[in-house]
Amino acid sequence: MSLQIGINADSGTINGNLLVLDSMLREFQAAGFSHVEIPVHGLDCIINGNLALPCLEKVKRILEKYPFSYTVHAPDALNLEDASNPEVHAAALRATIDFATEIRAGIVVYHGSWIEGPAHRVSTGYADASDRKSVLELWGKEIERLGEIADFARQRGVTVAVENIFRQGTGEKTYRIDPRQLVAVISAVNSPAVGICFDFGHAFISANEGGFSIEEALRAVLPHLVHVHIHDNFGRVSGQNLRPIDTIFQGTGDLHLVPGWGSIPYPRLFPEFAPSYKGVLMMEIQPRFKDFYPAAIAWMTRMIEALPKEAVQ
Repeated sequence: MSLQIGINADSGTINGNLLVLDSMLREFQAAGFSHVEIPVHGLDCIINGNLALPCLEKVKRILEKYPFSYTVHAPDALNLEDASNPEVHAAALRATIDFATEIRAGIVVYHGSWIEGPAHRVSTGYADASDRKSVLELWGKEIERLGEIADFARQRGVTVAVENIFRQGTGEKTYRIDPRQLVAVISAVNSPAVGICFDFGHAFISANEGGFSIEEALRAVLPHLVHVHIHDNFGRVSGQNLRPIDTIFQGTGDLHLVPGWGSIPYPRLFPEFAPSYKGVLMMEIQPRFKDFYPAAIAWMTRMIEALPKEAVQ
């Protein structure tokens, strides 16, 4: 595989301030990254489901100053199953795809959908065809909507990568916690314009809580893998709405640590996906650890160099 190492531009840190975006990009260039994931929601480039053209032009002028290739992250709260305004959410995903086209990005990451409801613990995948059938029946509307998005994205040369997420609370139903259920939905969409973004940190938390192995989850997504998010944690859930400074010292939650700082078994996982993966090795590191960007790149380089030679051709 080619060595394409990327980093996310954190949406909360930018918070609509394009001077912060510009400063981030300078830091990324100095560290040696080749790719950057741009959070469209952190830039205020989508308002009420529509692409805000004046903002888009300002962002493009900044991005064009740098030699990076880009991917795009859709708004975290975007939900095609939204009960109140699903049409606005669908329009926002289309606007995100148009934004990606404007900055010549080929990947748009989408966090997937959820249904608010009574307390619900999502099952750990499906053991047989009947369980798979129930997943598809529950998410029929999602599959249809993703199919429509796939047609839109294909016409623009963009691939939508639906990301696995760890449990956000007990009051939601979703297919995105267990990557094997995500595979069932993406398989049903059956479009080259919709694949999977495998987030290793999210999968590690979900696997430990749900009783399946991260290796099993990774192998399941491989036929649909188009993008990855790489960061680290200790595989333990935390309370809701806690600040990083309240969770880091405990080693709980979605910490977005520098890879190698946590417990994710990356030396076992890289040989599972790297030989066939052609995309960007996109790291998502909490900006508080930005002084360690060069160390993260060095770690990634060592991981690739440790693979069998035939795997990196």
